Amino acid sequence: MFDLSIDEDTGVARLILNAPERLNALGLEDWRRLAQLGQELGRRDDLRAVVLSGAGERAFSAGGDIKEFAEYRMGAAAAHAYNAEVDGALQALAAIPVPTVARIHAACFGGGLMMALACDLRFAGPAASFCAPPAKMSFTYNAWALERLYRLIGPAHTYDLIYTARTIDADEARRIGLINDLSEDLDDLLDQRLSAILKLAPLSHRAHKRLIADAPAPGSLAERDLTAHLYESQDYSEAVAAFSERRRPTFKGQ
Repeated sequence: MFDLSIDEDTGVARLILNAPERLNALGLEDWRRLAQLGQELGRRDDLRAVVLSGAGERAFSAGGDIKEFAEYRMGAAAAHAYNAEVDGALQALAAIPVPTVARIHAACFGGGLMMALACDLRFAGPAASFCAPPAKMSFTYNAWALERLYRLIGPAHTYDLIYTARTIDADEARRIGLINDLSEDLDDLLDQRLSAILKLAPLSHRAHKRLIADAPAPGSLAERDLTAHLYESQDYSEAVAAFSERRRPTFKGQ
């Protein structure tokens, strides 16, 4: 289901959902594998960014594999256990400490949308479409995913997408803030943004990700703990020296 490659020169990991014959829908074992991969990537100090994408022309991901629901998601106890696996996968993806990007070229539905929400950035091509369909099957998104959706697009648009389960195109997704940007040449857009990310200080990116996710109180010990070490890093010294010498700094993540 998953193809993972890591460019040792750039530190960019590319994680591909590779089951186009079923629209990159995830079964229970796939959710478990995603959790494992997220944890493994999170432990790598050399990682600079992660790109999540889907194979095939029809879908980024159609979400959970509904064919498995009768076996693994029937009744409250079974559904609770299944949902816990999904939550674990999404939270492992969200917890990867470097910038994460969803490359959305086609349908991004259900659990696929939840995976995109777990990423920091979402870029789409003109054929991308989005749908939050739980009400079509009489269940709900988990609270974590709803909170991510609410933070991105606000209550009015969240209610609209959830209550109607309608499919929106990439233009509307950009207008309401569900995606960061849209381009006819998705890979060129992605390369531009990755290039900008990789030119900057990786320790700063890691700290900013925690600050944005955790939202510690200004001036708190938690904020200080997340930022103080940056001022003792080699990268900070390099940036100060580079400014004085009128050159571009070379960051090493140290």
